[in-house]
Amino acid sequence: MDLMKGTIKVAALLVLLLPQWGQASGGAALPVQEWGFKGIFGKFDEAALKRGAKVAVGVCMNCHSLKYIKFDQMRAFGLPEAEIEAMAKDSGRSRKDRMLSVMDAVSAKETYGIEPPDLSLMTKARKGYEDYAYGILTGYLTDQESADIKKAMEDGKLSETERMEVAHVLHMDPRHEDKLKEAITKLEGGGNFNKYFPGHFLAMPQPMQDGAVEYGDGTKASLEQLSRDVVTFLAWAAEPTAEQRKGMGIGVMIYLVVFTAMLYAVKRRIWAKVH
Repeated sequence: MDLMKGTIKVAALLVLLLPQWGQASGGAALPVQEWGFKGIFGKFDEAALKRGAKVAVGVCMNCHSLKYIKFDQMRAFGLPEAEIEAMAKDSGRSRKDRMLSVMDAVSAKETYGIEPPDLSLMTKARKGYEDYAYGILTGYLTDQESADIKKAMEDGKLSETERMEVAHVLHMDPRHEDKLKEAITKLEGGGNFNKYFPGHFLAMPQPMQDGAVEYGDGTKASLEQLSRDVVTFLAWAAEPTAEQRKGMGIGVMIYLVVFTAMLYAVKRRIWAKVH
């Protein structure tokens, strides 16, 4: 009976792991999100932008910069002057300055071994766009997942079932036992594992958890909400004039349709006299 239960458990895990194996070491499939600002008629949620700005300044800018954006530009989505002034002051800058990291490039490289990338165009520069940024922020191991891996490795060996379970948590192919052990070794050495990052390990430790920033509008600051809000802000930062561009495009299309209809009407009137 125990053997049968073990076999069923392994088989169930195999079914769960099949989609992950297709991703190999490139990271799991990104979590697809609905973004209201996407599409020709999409618009940014101003409340989300304000919350996202708070996360970006309070968390992301400890290491990263948004060098193509000035603090003052955040007035565009209704952020009060006083808040902009306070955010800039907390970063050691004025509201007319660019949104540069509080950590200089040299210190960042000494700390992480690599200079943190600028985030101004991050949502346009990576495959997966906004979903990629959201996936990275939410793709670190949870406390429970870390505890499960630690428990499985207590005796230094992995049973068949434990190997399947650990592979499921790490989104890795259990048939590649050497790579699995290598990943566990990196984890034990303090490596930063991320389910959605290509290769799984990255220099950046988990930047935030639930409650990392306190929202003033009563929104619950869960990791998922914090991530959605800051990604929304980063999408705006990548193209602050996106809504104006879309509006102009729609206006031009309407004009062309009307103009074409007028030309057609004039053409029919002229040729009607000829015939």
